[in-house]
Amino acid sequence: MGARRDRAQPDLTQQATDIAARSWPEPLELVLVRHAEPDWEPGGRAIDEPGLSERGHRQAQRAARALRDLGPFDVIYMSPLRRVRETAAPILAALGQDAIVQSWLAELGLPSLEGRTTDEVARFFSEVRARDLAHWWDGMPGGESFRHFYERVSAGIEGLLAGEHRLRVHEDGGHRIWQVPPSGRVLILAHEGTNAVLVSHLLGVDPVPWASIRFTSAHAAIHRLRTTPVAKGAVWILEGFNSTEHLRDL
Repeated sequence: MGARRDRAQPDLTQQATDIAARSWPEPLELVLVRHAEPDWEPGGRAIDEPGLSERGHRQAQRAARALRDLGPFDVIYMSPLRRVRETAAPILAALGQDAIVQSWLAELGLPSLEGRTTDEVARFFSEVRARDLAHWWDGMPGGESFRHFYERVSAGIEGLLAGEHRLRVHEDGGHRIWQVPPSGRVLILAHEGTNAVLVSHLLGVDPVPWASIRFTSAHAAIHRLRTTPVAKGAVWILEGFNSTEHLRDL
């Protein structure tokens, strides 16, 4: 006679997961999108407030289709700069929603390069990147300091989450734990540097003035963050980063 087969045991891990799912509020999801490709130097001369290039407009249309599949969103926020506004136009049309402009979502402020040639612009950025790291905190000569930029963006997202979305945060053993009410899905249309600071700050990564290099992203790329239960609150996790599947063949 074969060995007696034991009665199937309950899946305790799955039970714990199901209980947690019933006990915790729905996560808050943030979807971050970088603007599409700008036309920084039309006719070979730089402009300070560029619109999108022809390729950028095609990227924005692709992003619109991708976000329509992810939507709808409870609220959409966007930077006031022209390259974001032009990226947002087909996205908002596809979603049938409006966006709220938040000035703190603007990119790190650059010095004016209006009228400089392509070679002059390339030389300027090459010299800026070659400086000692200690000077990177000061930003680019004549522009916004990275210290101010990081404080502007981190204070902006903290105020937004605490105000409009009623999140609270407290310290627990040196870690930031969030209290998340029943939540939803938020779309933010912004910039590489802005999104890099948002990702850094929410994940608790120490700020560095090369955040946009550490969390570099393609034009019209999509990132996704969400809250997940930890202890008696929640923390942020990075669910997707620099997604560009929608941009293939462009």
